[in-house]
Amino acid sequence: MKLTGNTLLITGGATGIGLGMASAFLERGNRVAVCGRRQDVLEQAASSLPGLRTYRCDVRNADQRRALFEALCRDDLLPNVLVNNAARMRPYDLTDLDSDALEDVRGDVETNLLAPIELTSLFLPSLLERAGGVIVNVSSPGGVVPVANVPVYCASKAALRSFTRSLRYQLAGRVHVIEVYPPSVDTAMMSEVPLEMRSVESFTEGLMVHLASGKDEIWIGEGKWVRILDRVAPGWIFGLVNRATAGGSSSR
Repeated sequence: MKLTGNTLLITGGATGIGLGMASAFLERGNRVAVCGRRQDVLEQAASSLPGLRTYRCDVRNADQRRALFEALCRDDLLPNVLVNNAARMRPYDLTDLDSDALEDVRGDVETNLLAPIELTSLFLPSLLERAGGVIVNVSSPGGVVPVANVPVYCASKAALRSFTRSLRYQLAGRVHVIEVYPPSVDTAMMSEVPLEMRSVESFTEGLMVHLASGKDEIWIGEGKWVRILDRVAPGWIFGLVNRATAGGSSSR
């Protein structure tokens, strides 16, 4: 994809890798809008990045998703690049899912899977009309090799992976559909995961290089070894990943 002259919407873009992407695209002369759940965090993001447009939207809420779309229409900010980045990751004990936990599960699936599907549907007519239409879905190596203590996050990312591949097939030649698989990045979402972390800046620099190359599937850092080893030794890599990880609950 081209890295300049775009109008982008990045969900979950006020913190973490979303904010890193927003910064990188603003530096390249793009118009960038982000959405997030917390007004104070959005205000901090706008203060740190002059020119950033911010919208309060909890993407797990269908009414707020539609309101976001309508706001961007009013503000003449319909994107030609949609980045579905917002996500929630939390641990679950699958032997003890009470009603409160199941409500959290519904919210996680809504955020990680249903929101990207509906936002894609809402913005697709505009993406099809404009030159250089791109959809970027931020997935996770956990959608390939699950981390057992965050099972809903991994299951929803596996579903997003499948949806993205089907979407790419159906939109071939009309809208470029890209999957991004970040490594472990030093963000609030990963604060309780005991792995060596890459900085947001390092991740973003690598992402920009890969986006410019025109790839459909982007693996950055150590995550690519998860994909390779899952093909040759799936049981071994599943055990290794789950021995190395514990905890981790947040959202972006």
